[in-house]
Amino acid sequence: MKHPQRIYFDKLKDEITGYYRQINPDAPDKIENWNGKIIEAFQEDLQKKVKSAISLRWFYMHIKSVNEDKLPRTDVLDLLSQYIDYTGWNEFVAKKKTEGINVPEHKEVNVESKQPEIRKTTSARNKLMPVLMTAVLVILVVMVWAMIKKSDDILCRFYFADSDIGKVILNDKIDVTVMEDKESPKVIAANDSGSVTLHCKPGKVTFIVKAEYYQPDTVTRTITNDFQPETIKLKPDDYALMISIFSRSKLDDWEKRRSQLQEMFTDDARIFQVYPSDKSGMEMYNKDEFIDKLTMPLNSLKNIEVIETIYKDGKISALRFIQKEDTK
Repeated sequence: MKHPQRIYFDKLKDEITGYYRQINPDAPDKIENWNGKIIEAFQEDLQKKVKSAISLRWFYMHIKSVNEDKLPRTDVLDLLSQYIDYTGWNEFVAKKKTEGINVPEHKEVNVESKQPEIRKTTSARNKLMPVLMTAVLVILVVMVWAMIKKSDDILCRFYFADSDIGKVILNDKIDVTVMEDKESPKVIAANDSGSVTLHCKPGKVTFIVKAEYYQPDTVTRTITNDFQPETIKLKPDDYALMISIFSRSKLDDWEKRRSQLQEMFTDDARIFQVYPSDKSGMEMYNKDEFIDKLTMPLNSLKNIEVIETIYKDGKISALRFIQKEDTK
């Protein structure tokens, strides 16, 4: 579903394009069509004016890639708005609203349903009360037991940063799988700030970090009572990101793209397409079959989201992906 404020982000991109073309007339009139040199020059001008910049990876993820169901982080929207002489994103949106650009209204349909009347007798209530009291007592006992058990835990907070640019990873899917002795692994999702807080006992803790378009990493730490929050650097999964971008962009030079894909995979690579939960099974491709499907105009793979990559000698030896239904 398209994000309700996506219309303002599209307007912001248009105004940035017009503003920058006054400085560099050679820039294409669509920001999505800017090449590497134009993007680098824009990054320098952005840094010069607002004392901050966006990474090349961010540009490809949010400008060149079609992802209409969410917006970039507000702090990035603020600096982009400041670049074109607004105080921030909120002022930009307010100005667009005064110009008559509004978020389309969604009509809510109220469905009234008549619930059957249930006659509760005094006898039925009396029978239910002991059951409810017992349930409440059990819940209280479990809560007290859990509080006692966790009272000796050490709260360990971990942040995750891009190893190339050093910035903390925000607005990305990050899962931490904690490996526990004599228990099944526990999966914990990062919060909105990109951090994970673990309840640890003194001693060693081992967990596996998986973040969208970053290579997974296994981390082992020795936990003490004076443990301080730590930032762990993750290596970007550049090949996975490029494959996702290829599947969303127009095919201009298919021979060059095929050559790039040939370099990404080992000759015996196995690629698995996983179907959504409402469909069963999966499909397997070898290297050549996958490259054909990704570069041929007919019956090609579009809008790919990479789930997992496995590397061997610097190349992808196994890849799992899903294809989203929205292939606009």
